[in-house]
Amino acid sequence: MRKIITGGIAVTLGVSTALAAGAFAGGNGAQRSGLSPTAGDSNSQCNPGSGAGTNGFVIVNAPGKPGAARFINGEVSLKRGTANSVYTVWIATDSSNCMAEGMLMTNGQGNGNHHLNDAAFKNGTYYVVLQDSNMQEAFASAPVTVN
Repeated sequence: MRKIITGGIAVTLGVSTALAAGAFAGGNGAQRSGLSPTAGDSNSQCNPGSGAGTNGFVIVNAPGKPGAARFINGEVSLKRGTANSVYTVWIATDSSNCMAEGMLMTNGQGNGNHHLNDAAFKNGTYYVVLQDSNMQEAFASAPVTVN
């Protein structure tokens, strides 16, 4: 009897560990990317970043059933930007499809947050760009896929 209970506990722990580690693909969870300094180019001021995360992070989520997201939401958290400044927040699928989402204001330390919420976007791959007051790309995340 003791072997059966011990075996059952071992199987339960193994399955729990596999689930926690994401061993079963197809989840619809939020995705995270670092936010790092970037510079646009002569063709676009909406290019993806490296995802290094030296200046904060971006979390993008697609609530709904896997493959049938209802909208995109998430958070942008800028750290060590320009103090007391305003950045325009953009969400993009590529450099030619960049949509303004709102404004992010920084405090005296250059930190600021913005909440993403856009019903125009569903499942897909997205990245976030922050442009300064001169509409020049200043920070960007790497692309993340939500479904």
